[in-house]
Amino acid sequence: MNTQQAESAHSLYSFYETLPNEIQQAFLEELLNKKHQEIENMAFALACKQAKDENQFLGEQETQEFIQNLSQ
Repeated sequence: MNTQQAESAHSLYSFYETLPNEIQQAFLEELLNKKHQEIENMAFALACKQAKDENQFLGEQETQEFIQNLSQ
């Protein structure tokens, strides 16, 4: 993400924070309804990046449990 994109994203979030709670809630519901899979994928990618940055890796047992849970 370049600087202009980051600034735009920050500005949009700042605007979001100024909205009344009911509007924020409605927006989040709309966002989740329309972009559910994209949000899940992004959350997963960010969690993986954070784990890698913190040198936190799954053990063999945790890896197998995680893979099994994916298919459910």
